[in-house]
Amino acid sequence: MGENGRSADGKNLHQIVCVRCNSKILPPDMGTFVSCEMELTSFEKDKAGETDKVTEFYRVEDMFHFDNLGFTNTVNNIKYLSCADCDLGPIGYHDLNSKLSFVALSRVKFVQ
Repeated sequence: MGENGRSADGKNLHQIVCVRCNSKILPPDMGTFVSCEMELTSFEKDKAGETDKVTEFYRVEDMFHFDNLGFTNTVNNIKYLSCADCDLGPIGYHDLNSKLSFVALSRVKFVQ
């Protein structure tokens, strides 16, 4: 097993699930670790309306690789990702220009 649940080539080794309802979001080996910076609105009650700088993501090449995912309306060529079952989000974003999705590691959990 690689560092932080990643394989040698950066793929997620475990199922990614929602932190609130445990709904399956992304199967193993479908995301590739990338380090980039994005401001995401906090979904914590005590930080409502604030943004968090998120820097660790799994990049997903095809939106059809997801198990269960919701997308927001488009804002500046970005759709924000949420849990399709409980609507928790944003847990990442989808870039309409590149057609790539990015799941924030800090906003999901991993199960074996």
